[in-house]
Amino acid sequence: MNMKDDPQLRRDPVTGRWVLIAPQRAQRPINLPGHAPTHRTNGERHPCPFCPGQEADTPNEVYAVRDTGTAPDGPGWHLRIVPNMYPAVRPDVDAPAPATADLFVTAPAFGTAEVLIDCAQHYDDPTQLSDKQFADVFRAYRARMTALAADPRLAHVSVFKNVGAEAGASLGHLHSQMIATPVVPELLRTELSCAAEHFGRTGRCVFCALVRDELADGARVVARSERFVIVTAFAPRFAYEMWLLPVAHEPRYEALTDYGADELAALLKRVLVALDRVQNAPAYNWFLHTSPLRTGELPHYHWHLEVLPRTARPAGLEWGFGCHITTVAPEQAAAELRDALPKS
Repeated sequence: MNMKDDPQLRRDPVTGRWVLIAPQRAQRPINLPGHAPTHRTNGERHPCPFCPGQEADTPNEVYAVRDTGTAPDGPGWHLRIVPNMYPAVRPDVDAPAPATADLFVTAPAFGTAEVLIDCAQHYDDPTQLSDKQFADVFRAYRARMTALAADPRLAHVSVFKNVGAEAGASLGHLHSQMIATPVVPELLRTELSCAAEHFGRTGRCVFCALVRDELADGARVVARSERFVIVTAFAPRFAYEMWLLPVAHEPRYEALTDYGADELAALLKRVLVALDRVQNAPAYNWFLHTSPLRTGELPHYHWHLEVLPRTARPAGLEWGFGCHITTVAPEQAAAELRDALPKS
């Protein structure tokens, strides 16, 4: 047996989550139809509710990038943010009281749910965006997170994008979601807690240490720019999982500059092109992990963007025990992605 095919247990350096890297599982016989994840397709009607001229199909915009002189909630926009018509949380209910010691705890689902429509064109692939359009998305994240931080009842803004039905998208027209809640989600709380524990033990930010060691080793580095680096995750949940991190210590995404947004967008777009080439346009999610609202400059935490390609379907071990299995080592994935990068 080739030793590089031997299975490995790997521990995520931030959260302590364990995963299995098992290349031999890629060779297992599979007879059931429909076992493989589907690749992105766009067969929806056009125009869709997110297209220009259909503004009446969405609530009134709360933010937009528009042509000068054009009226809100009409044509002339290049990017819009609107309240979600089918929200998971709502601002018109009472904010929850602190949890009690009761066994069964319920509270009103207070918060805001917004949809960021990336572009006026009916694009379903982020790499179709121009560099400016791509950067405008990251500026809009910053603007809305800053605005929502003014509400003291809100503690955190979850920002994510679902690309393709396999990743949870219900409309193909490019969009992101922003859900602000009075609680910090459990996964973020785990990251913050583990990062604080590492800082207390070593005096260093775990993310800064990760960036330093990844750049020194290079095996999992996919691409980098002056201010950012993209690496394949050391302990991936799905094959080709990637993390984009600032090279310098940056705890708060809201501190991103306009120039930083340009640079981030250009780097991520190149890597997403490579991902599409290597994995034949898979569905994927991206998640923006950043400090909770109004927490200041945390010395132990570092914002980052995680890209999770849907290269497999979770099964019993994942759902039942929280341990993911991947069949492609992240070092191999990084090498494939580097080879597929478009020329800068």
